[in-house]
Amino acid sequence: MSSGTDEPRLGRPLSAETDRAVRSATLALLDEVGYAGLRVQDVATRAGVGKAALYRRWPSKAALAMHHLIGDLAPRTYRDTGSLRGDLREVAADFVARMANPRVQAVLPELFADLVREQALQSVFEEVCIHPEQTLIQRTAERAVERGELASVPDVRWAHAQFSGPVFGWLYLLGGHGDAALIDRVAESVHATWITEGKKI
Repeated sequence: MSSGTDEPRLGRPLSAETDRAVRSATLALLDEVGYAGLRVQDVATRAGVGKAALYRRWPSKAALAMHHLIGDLAPRTYRDTGSLRGDLREVAADFVARMANPRVQAVLPELFADLVREQALQSVFEEVCIHPEQTLIQRTAERAVERGELASVPDVRWAHAQFSGPVFGWLYLLGGHGDAALIDRVAESVHATWITEGKKI
């Protein structure tokens, strides 16, 4: 999903205090009424802000929910384990932990349905989720190049898909568990691919 220059981005940030209130209200209402029952007016009322202010910042309830739900579960900085295999397991563990989070599992399928329909939502998703993940994956690959384990950094967008695709499919389509076995399988799959591609260079 690419974001062109004509796609709206998140609007002007609110004050830190107001943003915390909106975040708290959004997550609390998602827990209480689910994504289908979430209304921007209810978030505004609970947070003590005007609905118009929320719409200036987020173009829809989907953008509001995604920003705070995914934003609260932003990818952590992957530690340097000293080896490519270890680093990739760190990445896989982070993807599994966030996508297997009960709060995310309760909302993500409905959010993705809106993601397909709303062009504007794609830029929000990329800003709060895709780009941070890809940046950290690239840093992981760059460390491997510096250690001499890889000849060059692989295609980062495809590398991102190698993590997100299997984890999403296993958890959301096949009903699998977000356990150590899934982490190991994803990490080993990516490791094998990166090493094989490196030998072709």
